[in-house]
Amino acid sequence: MLTAYEKVAMKYSTNFITKLCGCILMLTSFYASADAVSIKKSAQGVPYITGGISADEVDAMRPYITQFSLRVIFSEGASGRSITDVNVNLYDTEGKLVFRLVGAQPQLLLDIPAGTYTILASYNGDKQRHKFTIGSNEHKKIILNWKNLVDEDVADTVDAAE
Repeated sequence: MLTAYEKVAMKYSTNFITKLCGCILMLTSFYASADAVSIKKSAQGVPYITGGISADEVDAMRPYITQFSLRVIFSEGASGRSITDVNVNLYDTEGKLVFRLVGAQPQLLLDIPAGTYTILASYNGDKQRHKFTIGSNEHKKIILNWKNLVDEDVADTVDAAE
Protein backbone atom coordinates (compact mmCIF):
# COMPACT_ATOMS: atom_id res chain seq x y z
CA MET A 1 0.00 0.00 0.00
CA LEU A 2 1.33 3.43 -0.95
CA THR A 3 1.52 6.32 1.49
CA ALA A 4 -0.04 9.67 0.66
CA TYR A 5 3.42 11.08 0.02
CA GLU A 6 4.25 8.25 -2.44
CA LYS A 7 0.95 8.78 -4.28
CA VAL A 8 1.65 12.52 -4.69
CA ALA A 9 5.23 11.81 -5.79
CA MET A 10 4.00 9.28 -8.40
CA LYS A 11 1.41 11.74 -9.70
CA TYR A 12 4.00 14.50 -10.12
CA SER A 13 6.62 12.24 -11.68
CA THR A 14 4.03 10.85 -14.14
CA ASN A 15 2.95 14.39 -14.98
CA PHE A 16 6.59 15.45 -15.41
CA ILE A 17 7.36 12.50 -17.69
CA THR A 18 4.25 13.23 -19.80
CA LYS A 19 5.28 16.89 -20.21
CA LEU A 20 8.87 15.93 -20.96
CA CYS A 21 7.77 13.50 -23.67
CA GLY A 22 5.50 16.20 -25.13
CA CYS A 23 8.42 18.65 -25.26
CA ILE A 24 10.65 16.07 -26.91
CA LEU A 25 8.00 15.32 -29.54
CA MET A 26 7.46 19.01 -30.20
CA LEU A 27 11.19 19.67 -30.61
CA THR A 28 11.58 16.62 -32.82
CA SER A 29 8.77 17.75 -35.11
CA PHE A 30 10.23 21.28 -35.19
CA TYR A 31 13.64 20.01 -36.26
CA ALA A 32 12.09 17.58 -38.74
CA SER A 33 10.15 20.39 -40.40
CA ALA A 34 13.25 22.60 -40.39
CA ASP A 35 15.14 19.83 -42.22
CA ALA A 36 12.32 19.41 -44.75
CA VAL A 37 14.03 22.07 -46.86
CA SER A 38 17.70 21.45 -47.30
CA ILE A 39 20.08 22.55 -50.02
CA LYS A 40 21.66 19.55 -51.69
CA LYS A 41 24.26 19.18 -54.42
CA SER A 42 23.77 17.01 -57.47
CA ALA A 43 26.44 14.59 -58.67
CA GLN A 44 27.36 17.34 -61.16
CA GLY A 45 27.88 19.84 -58.31
CA VAL A 46 24.75 21.96 -58.83
CA PRO A 47 23.06 23.20 -55.63
CA TYR A 48 19.33 22.40 -55.60
CA ILE A 49 16.22 22.03 -53.48
CA THR A 50 13.20 19.95 -54.40
CA GLY A 51 9.93 19.75 -52.51
CA GLY A 52 6.58 21.46 -52.35
CA ILE A 53 4.33 18.46 -51.80
CA SER A 54 2.44 20.09 -48.92
CA ALA A 55 1.51 23.70 -48.24
CA ASP A 56 4.02 23.67 -45.36
CA GLU A 57 6.81 22.63 -47.74
CA VAL A 58 5.81 25.31 -50.23
CA ASP A 59 5.94 27.90 -47.43
CA ALA A 60 9.30 26.55 -46.23
CA MET A 61 10.75 26.80 -49.75
CA ARG A 62 9.50 30.34 -50.42
CA PRO A 63 12.45 32.17 -48.74
CA TYR A 64 14.93 30.18 -50.86
CA ILE A 65 13.44 31.08 -54.26
CA THR A 66 15.48 34.29 -54.65
CA GLN A 67 18.70 32.42 -53.76
CA PHE A 68 18.38 30.19 -56.84
CA SER A 69 18.52 31.21 -60.49
CA LEU A 70 15.97 28.67 -61.76
CA ARG A 71 12.62 27.52 -60.41
CA VAL A 72 10.86 24.67 -62.20
CA ILE A 73 7.29 23.71 -61.32
CA PHE A 74 5.88 20.34 -62.40
CA SER A 75 2.13 19.84 -62.86
CA GLU A 76 -0.47 17.85 -64.76
CA GLY A 77 -3.89 18.38 -66.23
CA ALA A 78 -5.82 21.51 -67.09
CA SER A 79 -6.08 22.43 -63.41
CA GLY A 80 -2.30 22.21 -62.91
CA ARG A 81 -2.25 19.66 -60.10
CA SER A 82 1.21 19.21 -58.57
CA ILE A 83 3.09 16.05 -59.50
CA THR A 84 6.02 14.17 -58.00
CA ASP A 85 8.60 11.67 -59.23
CA VAL A 86 9.71 13.67 -62.26
CA ASN A 87 13.07 12.73 -63.74
CA VAL A 88 15.03 15.82 -64.78
CA ASN A 89 18.10 16.27 -66.99
CA LEU A 90 19.56 19.69 -67.77
CA TYR A 91 21.99 20.16 -70.67
CA ASP A 92 24.13 23.09 -71.76
CA THR A 93 24.43 24.30 -75.39
CA GLU A 94 27.08 21.67 -76.17
CA GLY A 95 24.79 18.89 -74.95
CA LYS A 96 26.82 18.30 -71.78
CA LEU A 97 24.80 17.08 -68.80
CA VAL A 98 24.76 19.89 -66.22
CA PHE A 99 22.22 18.46 -63.75
CA ARG A 100 20.34 15.21 -63.22
CA LEU A 101 17.73 14.31 -60.63
CA VAL A 102 15.57 11.22 -60.41
CA GLY A 103 12.28 11.73 -58.58
CA ALA A 104 11.94 15.52 -58.37
CA GLN A 105 9.04 16.89 -56.36
CA PRO A 106 6.53 19.55 -57.57
CA GLN A 107 9.08 22.36 -57.23
CA LEU A 108 12.75 22.29 -58.13
CA LEU A 109 15.12 25.14 -57.38
CA LEU A 110 18.51 25.12 -59.12
CA ASP A 111 21.46 27.45 -58.85
CA ILE A 112 22.96 27.49 -62.34
CA PRO A 113 25.13 30.13 -64.00
CA ALA A 114 23.93 32.38 -66.82
CA GLY A 115 23.64 30.57 -70.13
CA THR A 116 21.38 28.69 -72.50
CA TYR A 117 20.07 25.30 -71.41
CA THR A 118 17.70 22.54 -72.43
CA ILE A 119 15.66 20.82 -69.75
CA LEU A 120 14.41 17.32 -70.47
CA ALA A 121 11.84 16.12 -67.94
CA SER A 122 10.12 12.75 -67.88
CA TYR A 123 6.91 11.92 -66.00
CA ASN A 124 5.29 8.49 -66.29
CA GLY A 125 7.28 7.87 -69.48
CA ASP A 126 6.07 11.07 -71.20
CA LYS A 127 8.88 13.54 -71.92
CA GLN A 128 8.98 17.29 -72.25
CA ARG A 129 11.85 19.34 -73.61
CA HIS A 130 12.22 23.07 -73.04
CA LYS A 131 15.05 25.33 -74.18
CA PHE A 132 15.67 28.55 -72.23
CA THR A 133 18.24 31.23 -71.56
CA ILE A 134 19.00 32.66 -68.16
CA GLY A 135 20.91 35.90 -67.63
CA SER A 136 23.22 37.01 -64.83
CA ASN A 137 21.36 37.76 -61.59
CA GLU A 138 18.14 36.53 -63.19
CA HIS A 139 15.54 34.33 -61.51
CA LYS A 140 13.78 32.26 -64.18
CA LYS A 141 10.53 30.35 -63.58
CA ILE A 142 9.54 27.48 -65.86
CA ILE A 143 6.29 25.52 -65.56
CA LEU A 144 6.19 22.09 -67.17
CA ASN A 145 2.65 20.74 -67.42
CA TRP A 146 1.60 17.32 -68.67
CA LYS A 147 -1.89 18.30 -69.89
CA ASN A 148 -2.96 15.14 -71.67
CA LEU A 149 -2.16 12.53 -69.03
CA VAL A 150 -5.17 12.97 -66.77
CA ASP A 151 -8.34 10.96 -67.46
CA GLU A 152 -10.71 13.31 -65.63
CA ASP A 153 -9.50 16.24 -67.76
CA VAL A 154 -10.42 14.27 -70.89
CA ALA A 155 -13.83 13.45 -69.36
CA ASP A 156 -14.40 17.13 -68.48
CA THR A 157 -13.60 18.13 -72.08
CA VAL A 158 -16.03 15.52 -73.48
CA ASP A 159 -18.80 16.65 -71.08
CA ALA A 160 -18.28 20.29 -72.05
CA ALA A 161 -18.50 19.43 -75.76
CA GLU A 162 -21.88 17.67 -75.40
